[in-house]
Amino acid sequence: MYKMICIDIDGTLIRDDLTVSERVKDAVRKAKEKGIVVALSTGRMHQSALQYSDELGLTDPIVSSNGAYVSDRDRETIYYEENLALEDILSIDETLKKFDTRINWYNHGTMYVAEYRDYVGRYERLSKTLPENRRIHIRYINEEFTLKDILSETGNTIQKGIVFPSMDKIASIKEEVMKNKRVKVVSSGADNVEFTSYKADKGLGVLALARELGIHAEEIIAVGDSENDLPMLQVVGMPVAMGNAMESVFPYVKHITESNMNDGVATLIEKFILNEG
Repeated sequence: MYKMICIDIDGTLIRDDLTVSERVKDAVRKAKEKGIVVALSTGRMHQSALQYSDELGLTDPIVSSNGAYVSDRDRETIYYEENLALEDILSIDETLKKFDTRINWYNHGTMYVAEYRDYVGRYERLSKTLPENRRIHIRYINEEFTLKDILSETGNTIQKGIVFPSMDKIASIKEEVMKNKRVKVVSSGADNVEFTSYKADKGLGVLALARELGIHAEEIIAVGDSENDLPMLQVVGMPVAMGNAMESVFPYVKHITESNMNDGVATLIEKFILNEG
């Protein structure tokens, strides 16, 4: 019997327009009624994941920043936290300069932005509608506010970094940064590269949470669509890929559900938890 389901957000829980379908909401609600722990497990920051936790009416802990931070919704109980160390942050920064690539850093509720992307604008607009303790704070990196200033604010640690290089640079950036064994390098989409501590990934985060809740790995379902989901999919009893997943994900799963545009999360909940499939 499964006791927990870990659900990636982008490309999995939500549709391409960033919304959650009514069928998925209904399936999650029914899973909760059966006592299932529903843990959002995402590369997003904790503050960003709260938006969907609220929409689904969840009270369960969240695995965020690719497993670098696992806590309850209010961040009062931290189940797991592993940040990038100072020397590794500086190493990543120096490597990216060689590729003329700018990095955005994420740390708790603050996004330090060197390269503006559409999602940054969405967070800016969303934050204006939220109370102060729920906002995503955005700081822009420039000549007056540098990495040195960021590290002064964060105490010389950062949860995660992300870059959106030109496609021809992605493989080389991964190869170069991966030479540092203290840094974990993954992609959550075809257009990005993400960096966390070598002690941080979704698998480690999910298992840390499961231990605290007294749940065994074989009692967990996990579903995702991207490379950063692989550590999570490799440690649970029922690993599931979305129909729209990257090709590299499929060899590591026991089941493939429908795509995010066809309510794949609802389909798998109905099959494995509600026994309707």
